[in-house]
Formats: sequence, C-alpha cells, structure tokens
Amino acid sequence: MTEKVEVKGESLVNCAECPRPVCGTPAWPEKVPENCPARTKLHIIENAKNKVLGPEFREFAYNAVKQEGSGYMNLPVVPGVCSGVKTRLEETIEFANRMGYKRLGVAFCGGVSNEARMLVEILKHAGFEVASVRCKCGSIPKEELGIKDWEKCNPGHFEAMCNPVLQAELLNDANTDFNIMLCLCVGHDSLFLKHVKALTTVLAAKDRVLAHNPLAALYLSRSYLRRVRVRERFPDAFKEAAAREAEAAAKKAGV
Repeated sequence: MTEKVEVKGESLVNCAECPRPVCGTPAWPEKVPENCPARTKLHIIENAKNKVLGPEFREFAYNAVKQEGSGYMNLPVVPGVCSGVKTRLEETIEFANRMGYKRLGVAFCGGVSNEARMLVEILKHAGFEVASVRCKCGSIPKEELGIKDWEKCNPGHFEAMCNPVLQAELLNDANTDFNIMLCLCVGHDSLFLKHVKALTTVLAAKDRVLAHNPLAALYLSRSYLRRVRVRERFPDAFKEAAAREAEAAAKKAGV
C-alpha cells in the first residue's frame, strides 16, 4: 500500500496495491505496511470482528468458513497443493444445507430464463422450496422512468424496465431463507441487494459479451480488450448517432 489515495484529507484503504500482503499469515499484523488498516483502522477491525462473532452473524460466518475449507483438497495428482474441487453451484447448495435453509429465492435476468429454469429444477431436486422472480416482472414501461425511445435496447418497440425492487419485495413476501442472484444488470443488482431482506449470494454476474464471465475482461485488458483501459468514455455515442440518422432519414422521407 505504498500509494495513498487522498480524499478530504484521509487516505483510502488500498489493499489491491499493497506491496507485501501479509493478511492471513503469521506475519500479520507486525509486518504490515504503515498505511495498512491493521495499523490505521484498528477500531473498525475490532467492531467488524465483534459483529461477525456476535449472535446475528456467527453461525452464518462459521458455516461460510467451513464451506470454504470443504472446497479444497490435496489431490494425488498435485500433492502438497490445495486444489479447488467444487463448483459454485455445488457450494451454494451445500452452504444452504449447512444453514438448514428450506426456502430459497432466485432473482434472475430474463436473458438467462433457460438457465434459471435449470437452476430451480436442480435446487428443487436438492430438496428446497424455491421462489423465483424474473427481472421484467410488473411490466412497467421504460417511458415511466423517462427513457427515450432511442435509449431502449430495441428502439421502436415496447420495453419493460427491469424491476429489481419488485424482485426483492416478492422474495421478501415469500419469506425466503436465502436468495440467489443470477445475472442481474449492473445497477439493478445493487437495487435488489438494497431492498431484499434475506442474505443473498451471486451465482453468476452478467456480462453480455463474455458469456457472464466478467473477469475475462481483466485477463484480456492488455491485449484484445485494451479498450477497457480507456479513461474517457461515451457510453451512448453509437445509439445517439443511430437516433440522429433515423431522424434525418425520416425527415428526408417526409415522415
């Protein structure tokens, strides 16, 4: 953490750029950098520890740590090295069983309806009750948010807005024990997490280009996807240009 990011006179926590990470090793906290939160934010560390070890979250944290441990094994083909042995789907099912959950919720994007159907089938086969809610539930026209026609995914057609708040409220109404989020859009996922009551995990994060594997953009950021490193962006440039061309064509045709 040699580089400090200043915000209103304070340095931001910057673990991603730490020069010598010692978290989770016997060297912690004696050998941490000077601006490590282990030195500068001890009161926050202690408060967080009290929360996770307190009655509200202790069982959840305990089973999450057990689940982490069960996801690794020393395999004969790679002796002495911990290898991952379970998929995220398997771990989600196992964790829900550890917690004794009976009713699960699934909030999913309509673009992965087939995957959601398979997920619900697998969860039911594992013995759970499942409530699932599609993102377009409620069918509220995007115009009610003030969206212009050219800003739609497919201009010239009816489009319902994604409604993550309704997804959350319907799962709250179903009294789910635990929820699974499947490929909600950026921003919509945030609204869902803000309004849902039961704790939630993510099975997959949406990426329309990379088959829902967002990390691939990082892996390719110094080669085929160097564009992700561009500082200045114009997110609506192509759609705005298309809208202008359509408007000009309509005027030319006298429409």
